[in-house]
Amino acid sequence: MRVPTLCYHRIEVPPAGATSDTNFVTPDRFASHLRLLASFGCTGVTIRDIARWQRGEIELPARAIAITFDDAYSSVAKHAIPLLASLQWPCTIFVVTSQVGGSNAWDAQAPRTSLMDVDALRALAAGGHEIGSHSHSHRRIRGLDDDNAYDELSMSRAVLESIVSKPVESFAFPYGSHDRCALERVRDAGYSSASTLKRWANGRGSNPFRLGRMSVGGPTSAYALTAKLFKLCVTPSRS
Repeated sequence: MRVPTLCYHRIEVPPAGATSDTNFVTPDRFASHLRLLASFGCTGVTIRDIARWQRGEIELPARAIAITFDDAYSSVAKHAIPLLASLQWPCTIFVVTSQVGGSNAWDAQAPRTSLMDVDALRALAAGGHEIGSHSHSHRRIRGLDDDNAYDELSMSRAVLESIVSKPVESFAFPYGSHDRCALERVRDAGYSSASTLKRWANGRGSNPFRLGRMSVGGPTSAYALTAKLFKLCVTPSRS
């Protein structure tokens, strides 16, 4: 069995000032994605579940799929979480800890919008969703010196654990950027997995610190998503 993982960002209609729709999926389109996945018999799982399955600690449903959200935009809590709740599907939200309750200040090209605050993150964690780290300030981990890597990895994990009062086990590389040293640093910081933006589904024997994810955005219809998922599941994963 192989488990595909989808990466979303903003679940909202792109504002007038947006120069690209890459990180946007409208609520209606996201709902159509979930309806089609559910019609195929898929069941939502978290990244933590995938890592535990890879370690042989649990079994997953036959058609498991992980829905993830990078950056923890407020629009995810407003629009995506109620749709996932209607299916009783958990998700994984990767948080930039320096901007909890703030905005996407790292992205100079994108329209400003709000990010989830402490209360929102606590409510999601209490509701069965997984909170993971997306670094402290959305910097590329690849190429950082030891001190800066520590700040981005270990400090962000500690901040999130103090917020949700649960272990934070999953990390997602900003921009998907990584190398072998970055993988080792994530492991050494105490995480159980690291998610990339490599386009492959995850097998039981694949590297938990190089999990594949497919970014979803823009005009991806439900049926286009189906075709991409098929391709994703036949693409060999690499350690």
